[in-house]
Amino acid sequence: MDPVEDIKARLPIEELVGQYRALQKKGRNFVCLCPFHNDTHPSMVVSPDKGIAYCFACNSGGDIFSFYQRIESVDFRQALHDLAERTGVELPRQSEAAVVPKDEKERLRSCLQAAEKFFREQLASSTAAREYLAKRLIPVEQIEEFGIGYAPDSFSATYEHLLREGFSKSEILAVGLGVQKDLAQGKIYDRFRNRITFPIHDQQGRIAGFGGRTIGDDDAKYINSSEGPLYRKSEILFGLHRAKDAIRETGNVVMVEGYFDLLACHRVGVRNAVAVSGTALTEQHVRILKRSCPAVVLCLDQDRAGRDASERAYHLCSAEGMSVHAVVLQHKDPDEAANANPEGLKSALTEGSVPFLSLVLADMRARGIALPDEKREAAQRLLPLIRALPMAVEREHYLREAAVVLGTTETALREDMERVSHVPIRPLQKQPEAESPLSSLPGFSHVEVALGLFLLYPQHRSFLGELIEPEEGFTLRLYRALKAVPEGESVSAETVDLPQEDRERAAILQLFCEEHEFGRWSENLARREIRKNCAQANRAVLRQKQAEIKTKLLDAHRAGRSAEEQQLSTQYQQLLKLSQMTM
Repeated sequence: MDPVEDIKARLPIEELVGQYRALQKKGRNFVCLCPFHNDTHPSMVVSPDKGIAYCFACNSGGDIFSFYQRIESVDFRQALHDLAERTGVELPRQSEAAVVPKDEKERLRSCLQAAEKFFREQLASSTAAREYLAKRLIPVEQIEEFGIGYAPDSFSATYEHLLREGFSKSEILAVGLGVQKDLAQGKIYDRFRNRITFPIHDQQGRIAGFGGRTIGDDDAKYINSSEGPLYRKSEILFGLHRAKDAIRETGNVVMVEGYFDLLACHRVGVRNAVAVSGTALTEQHVRILKRSCPAVVLCLDQDRAGRDASERAYHLCSAEGMSVHAVVLQHKDPDEAANANPEGLKSALTEGSVPFLSLVLADMRARGIALPDEKREAAQRLLPLIRALPMAVEREHYLREAAVVLGTTETALREDMERVSHVPIRPLQKQPEAESPLSSLPGFSHVEVALGLFLLYPQHRSFLGELIEPEEGFTLRLYRALKAVPEGESVSAETVDLPQEDRERAAILQLFCEEHEFGRWSENLARREIRKNCAQANRAVLRQKQAEIKTKLLDAHRAGRSAEEQQLSTQYQQLLKLSQMTM
C-alpha cells in the first residue's frame, strides 16, 4: 500500500486532532476550538467520514497531513516521516525520492522549481528583459536573491520545456503555468509570456506560484498564478518568508503593494516588508501576520486607490487587535521613492510612521471641513474607522480629535456612531444581494458554493448549464468533472474525476455544505437555491469582467487608441446586457 494512504488508514483524523484539542461530538462529526486562530467557541469541524478537519472561520485545515503540517509548521516530507513513525508505517529505505513523488503537492512543487530554473536561464539570454530590470534599477544581487526570471515571448516555450522535464499536462495546468482555453482542442498556452517573473513562496519558504510583470504592451501589467493546490491567494503574502525574522525583531510589519515596492524596501535595508501583490488583503493574511507582530505600517500607493486599500487594510487589522500606522511618501510608491531618495524612504519606513487615524485627521484638517455636506461625508468616513479601534481609550481619544476637526461636539459624534454601530463593516467585500441565504457564507466563492450544491443534489445537474463556466483553477476542474458524470451515477467529492490534489478541497467544500445543513432542503427549495446561487455566481463573474474592461477602456482612451476603445465599449455594452439578464 502507498505509505500516505497506509498512514491515513491507521491514523483517523479525529485521533490526530484530539491530541491537540478537546473534541465534542456533534452528529456524525466532532467540533473543537480551532488551533489556528483566537477561537472562543468551537469553529473547527472534524469529519471522520471524509478524513478532514477544517475551520470555516479562518479557512484552515485539511486531511491529517495538511493539519499536521500547519500545526507543527513542517513541510510534507517531515510530516510524512513523523506520522509514519507514530503509526508504525515503514517508509521505503532506498530513498525518500521514491516516496515524495507519490505526494501530488511535492510533485507540483518540483514542477514550479523547474519553471523557476527555466525562467532564470531565459533571463540570462534575454537582452530586453535584463535592460528592463536595469532601467528599474534592480541590482544583479537582488535578481539572484529573489530568483527573478523571464518568461519568453512564446505561447508554448515554458509548457514544452516542462514536458521535456517529465511533467504531465495536468501537473502544468494544476500549478497555473498553463492555460487551456478550448477543451475540445486540448491546446495548452503558457500563462506567463514576455514577463519578468517573481517566484512566490509560502510561509515556510516553499515555492507556491509566480507573479509576472509584462515588458511589452499587454493590457494586464501584472498577473499571478491561478488558485490551486499550492497557491492560495488568501494565505500567501509576497516576501513573508524572508521577512519573518525582521518582523519579530522590529515588532511590526511594513505592508506595500507590489513586487518592485518590496524589492525597494530591501534595497534600503527595510527587510520587515511584505507585499499584497495583486490580491486583496484578507482576514487570513492579517491573522498570519499577527502571529509574528502586533503592529502594521501601511505604505501603499499614494493615489486614491491606495488610500481606499489602506482603509480596507486598517479595518481588517484593527478587527484583529493590531496597531495600524501609515507613512506618507513624496513619491507615487516605495519603488519610485527608493530610486529618488533611498535614505528618505528608509527614514520614513523606520521612523516616520504615524497612527493611521492621526494621518486621516491631519489630511482633513489640511483640507478644511466647513460646509455641512463636507462634515457629513467626513463623518461617514471617520466614524467607522474610529469604531473599528479595539480599545475604548483609543476611541475616546480620536472622538475628541474628530470633534475639533469637524467643528462639532463629541456628543453629536457619539450619537452618529451609535446609529452606524448596528451596520456591520466588511470593507473588503461588497455586501451581496440578500436574495440567497448562501450569499453571506464565508470562505468560498459564489461559484464554489454553487458547485458544492451540485455535489449534494446531483439530481439537479441539469441546472449546471445555467452557470458560466469558470476560467481556471479548482472551480474549472470541478465544473468539468461534474458535467462529465453520466446520468444516474452517484456523485460525491470522492467519486468525481478530479486530480488528487483537488480532492481535499472538494471534500472540504462538501463538508462546508453539509455543516450548514444545505442537504436538508426540500426538493423545491434545493432547486430554487441552486438556480439563485448560479445566478449570483454569474453576476460576480460579469462584474469582474466589467471592471477589467473599464480599466482597459480608460487606458485606451488616455492613449488615444480609438479603434480599441470602440471595440471595448461594444464589449462593455454586451456585458451590461448579460448582467441585466441575470438580475
